[in-house]
Amino acid sequence: MQTWKKFEYRIKDFLISRGYKANRIPLSGLAPAIKGDVIAEKGGVKLRIDAKSTRSGESIRISRAALEKICGEAREDELPLVVFSFYRHRKLYAIISEKFFRFDVNLKEKSTWARNSVGITKEEVAKAAERGEALLIKFKDDSTGYVVVELPRLLEMLEGRR
Repeated sequence: MQTWKKFEYRIKDFLISRGYKANRIPLSGLAPAIKGDVIAEKGGVKLRIDAKSTRSGESIRISRAALEKICGEAREDELPLVVFSFYRHRKLYAIISEKFFRFDVNLKEKSTWARNSVGITKEEVAKAAERGEALLIKFKDDSTGYVVVELPRLLEMLEGRR
């Protein structure tokens, strides 16, 4: 099985273990009409997830297009997320548009002059998590920000918001 497919199943299984009804969307990357890799729901929380895997154990590059794409694909009642991890790393991380992230969490802005993609390191997200912070990514010439936070922490915040 391809690595990306295993990663999509890993996300689905993680969400199920947290009490979500979750489904992996087969062939989502091949058919333009199929949106997102995983959809999940628990109570009033509905998620549409784009999974991004990497073969690097230390960093991942996320494109602005991928973030904008999942935001455009999510229905009005769904929260769009990009979920990623590092190679052979147990933690899952979520990226959510700042406009949907309405929690009292200290945001540490990640310096970037990038217009089209941003590199995120394992060290950056680990340090932010240790301090109880989340990373804030803003692309050059764009007012939209994206928040990077550990997925379990984000789910706790979302579930507590209901």
